[in-house]
Amino acid sequence: MEKLDKKSWARDTAIAVHDKNADWFHQQYDKSQDFGDSAFLYGRRQIDLHFKNVMGKLSKDSKVLDLGCGTGEQIEELLEYGLQVVGLEPSTNMRQYAASKLPPGTVVDGSILHIPFPDNSFDFVYAIEVLRYLDHNDNLNGLKEIYRVLKPNGIFFGTFVNRYAADGFVIITTMRKMLEWVLNKPPVCHVEFTTPNELSNTLRFVGFKNIEIHGAMFAFLRIIYKLHNKLGTTWARKLDGCDKLFNDQAWLRPLAGHLIGIAQKVG
Repeated sequence: MEKLDKKSWARDTAIAVHDKNADWFHQQYDKSQDFGDSAFLYGRRQIDLHFKNVMGKLSKDSKVLDLGCGTGEQIEELLEYGLQVVGLEPSTNMRQYAASKLPPGTVVDGSILHIPFPDNSFDFVYAIEVLRYLDHNDNLNGLKEIYRVLKPNGIFFGTFVNRYAADGFVIITTMRKMLEWVLNKPPVCHVEFTTPNELSNTLRFVGFKNIEIHGAMFAFLRIIYKLHNKLGTTWARKLDGCDKLFNDQAWLRPLAGHLIGIAQKVG
C-alpha cells in the first residue's frame, strides 16, 4: 500500500470520494425527489430548517460564502432570494455540476484551509457537510479561516458529526478502520466526530461569540432506511414535524444525527 501523507490524506480522500460520487449527489438534489425518499434528503431537510431560520435574518445585500458548495443547489436558491453568493468547491466533478447551472465565476476552486478572499469579506459563511471529512487540526484551521473572512458581526453556520449519534456511526467507522488496517487497504475517507460541548468549546477557542449548538435528524432513521427504504420513507414523514422536539433538547442533542453550530464574529 502506498504510504499516505498524514497531513493531507483526509482532504485528499474527501475530494476523491466527492469526485467519484458527484453523479449521486446530483441525483439526490433532483427537484422531483421528496424529502422522505432517502436518509440523506431527510437529514438535509432538518438542517435546512435551521439554515433558513438564520438566512431570514440577513439583509438582501448580504455577501455569502458557501464552503464546499457541491453541485450548487443551495447557491441557486440563495441567488433567487437576491443574495450575493460565491461558492468554493475543491472537487472537480462537483464543481462542474455547479458551474453548469450558475452564473460564470460564481463557483471557484479552493480549500477551506486557504480561502481565497480578503479578511472581513462576508456577512455569512456556511459549510454544510464539509468539516466532517477533515481531521481535528484541519477543522481548527478551517474555522480560523472562516473567522478571518467574516465581517465583524458576521455569522457562521456549519454541520458536524455527532460522536454518540443513535445510529452508532462512530462504531461502524471504527470497525471500518480496523478492517482497512487488517486488509492493508487505503482508508476510504476520514470522519471527524465531536460532541455538543466539544464543538461549543472549539468555536469559542477560535474567537466566536453568541454560539448556538443544535441537534437535527432522528439518527436511528438511517438504520431503518438501510433495512428497508420504503419503511424509512414512511417513518420520515411521520417524524418530520417533531424532529426538532426530540433532537434539539439539551439532553437528547448528543444523540442526534447532525450537529449544527451557529456562531458570530463579534466586532
